[in-house]
Amino acid sequence: MKRQAGFTLLEMLAALMLMAICSTVLLVAFGQSARSLAQVNHSDRLTHAALSVLDQQASGPLASGVQQGKLDAIHWQLRIAQQPTRFGQPRLFRLDLTVSEGPRQAHFSTLRLRAVSDRAPL
Repeated sequence: MKRQAGFTLLEMLAALMLMAICSTVLLVAFGQSARSLAQVNHSDRLTHAALSVLDQQASGPLASGVQQGKLDAIHWQLRIAQQPTRFGQPRLFRLDLTVSEGPRQAHFSTLRLRAVSDRAPL
């Protein structure tokens, strides 16, 4: 009698089980990477909007107060507060910007220095 060469049913089941476990791990990893990419995309969008708002609003004379607006679908609110300085010294302003798009929100803060001569009306 000839002995047949091949895999037993138990070996095939073990191989299929191993392949199923590996494919599950890969699918979970791909799903997490897709969520991470979407999160980075939203973060980049808010960061670019914040840079645009700061460039537009803070390029000229600054005055303490609150400004707000909308850039595409992104809402923003800019709080400007003059920091205490000595008389005759350049004025220092703190700019706090909040940008939001749907449930996502980001906060940015920076300082801007202005010469005394470009004083805005009070």
